[in-house]
Amino acid sequence: LSVQVDYDKEGVSYSATAVLGVVGAARDRELATHEFETQELATHLYALDLNGVYFRSWEGESRGAIAPLGNDLLVASPWGMLALVRPNRAVAYLDGNVPMNVSEFQAHPDKANLRLHQFRVADILLKQHSVGRYELFVTHHYFTGECIRFRLSATTLLLQGADVSVSPAWRTIFDADPCVSAASEQAGGRMLTDGPDHLLVVIGTHGQDEYAQDPASHLGKLVRIEIETGRALTLASGLRNPQGLTRDAAGTLWETEHGPHGGDELNILELGGNYGWPQVTYGIESGSWVKVSRVEKLGRHDGFTKPVFSWLPSIGISNLVVNDERWFPLWEDDLLIGSLVGNALFRVRLDGAAMQYVERIKVGYRIRDLAHMPDGRIALLGDGEKVYFLSRSYAYCNDEDTLNLRPVYAVDCAATVGSGVAATVGAVAATGAQLYGTHCSGCHSLTVEKHGIGPHLVGVVGRRAGEVSGYLFSGALRSLDLAWTPTHLEQFLADPKQFAPGTSKSLHITQAEARAIVDFIEGD
Repeated sequence: LSVQVDYDKEGVSYSATAVLGVVGAARDRELATHEFETQELATHLYALDLNGVYFRSWEGESRGAIAPLGNDLLVASPWGMLALVRPNRAVAYLDGNVPMNVSEFQAHPDKANLRLHQFRVADILLKQHSVGRYELFVTHHYFTGECIRFRLSATTLLLQGADVSVSPAWRTIFDADPCVSAASEQAGGRMLTDGPDHLLVVIGTHGQDEYAQDPASHLGKLVRIEIETGRALTLASGLRNPQGLTRDAAGTLWETEHGPHGGDELNILELGGNYGWPQVTYGIESGSWVKVSRVEKLGRHDGFTKPVFSWLPSIGISNLVVNDERWFPLWEDDLLIGSLVGNALFRVRLDGAAMQYVERIKVGYRIRDLAHMPDGRIALLGDGEKVYFLSRSYAYCNDEDTLNLRPVYAVDCAATVGSGVAATVGAVAATGAQLYGTHCSGCHSLTVEKHGIGPHLVGVVGRRAGEVSGYLFSGALRSLDLAWTPTHLEQFLADPKQFAPGTSKSLHITQAEARAIVDFIEGD
């Protein structure tokens, strides 16, 4: 229920909106189990497992966006439907759509020229405000009846245990200028938070290339938007079709964008930077040159901020993330970049702002979006309403021949192989991160003050058993008169019913595996 209150204070009119109760819960509160696919991938430093989820067909082209919500994955369809993919790969469809007025767009008599298949969601972003309460931001198209707006909208998302709901009280934060006559491939739309009150958004030209150099337009720009007021400040210009935006540990802004043929770029975005479109590019348009100041400069990038790297031929570049070294330590500080051409993920090794090498990891599917999950998986959004998860594989460890294993396998297997224990899949799973991801991450969070089905585990060592704000424990846990120590946690995980009589929890793990999980939680 959304309630709007209008009032006057000291002669000024105000309007406030409150969301009461839980709205838009998962449809019929049921999880739909969908077709799966599993395969193994070999990379230069890691073996990976790839698990696919095929879910109910959504109308619209193969685009959309993803964002982690704890260890669930929030998925937005191209035309604004929402769903969750659970850690067990079940899918929950959510009530409530992004406010895109698709039906009005479809009914327009000139819809063929309006390019219906390019009218879509560009990106989604979640910002947590308190336990179980998030603000959901979406960049998307909106049809005015005369032209197409690139819009930033927001609403409230509530998380209560396993239930997720989306408020219907959407608000428009920002509309890009100008409104264009047709949706286009060159939409851009990736977002990042920038402090508590602002978002960074990269916006494409929508095929109206002249606007990239027009200071009065938001198209072809990096803009900083104040969430409360929608005021936008242009920070960088000369962008064509930005598909990815991320920030590394040093605060560097990395951007990927579709260029013309041979012009896909990896850029570092800086305040006041002009990246040249459409005046310069390393690419060409469908076999002919693009708008450059002089023909002899075709295929060069002189006079403007140059990309860190440009792909020739183009890879159909998409979103990018900075690797999470907790789960892939040998990929420390690497960039992971999705692509549509060649069905691959690209791993970029950096030395500061310089690229040392690029590894092409062939996954076999076009990658539209990607995100790191808190439990160590890498989520990939593919075409055709498919989501894939990449995770570390431990299937190649053994105690007979470690010399032929890649270095990371030998490191992972050392504890079990060195002790003479057969390094089977189960034995190697004794690494705490892997065990936590398998046995704990579906119910517990390592994010501050964010409960899942079970209580969050941040600061659990030293915390009183059965006592944490915002979570209702079972009687068995509340009756324990102790503060958690590593030993207590290990004993509880190894045999919950023995340690806390009356609890229904049961993990079926060994004492050594319980110790590994506790070591991981303490280290995290």
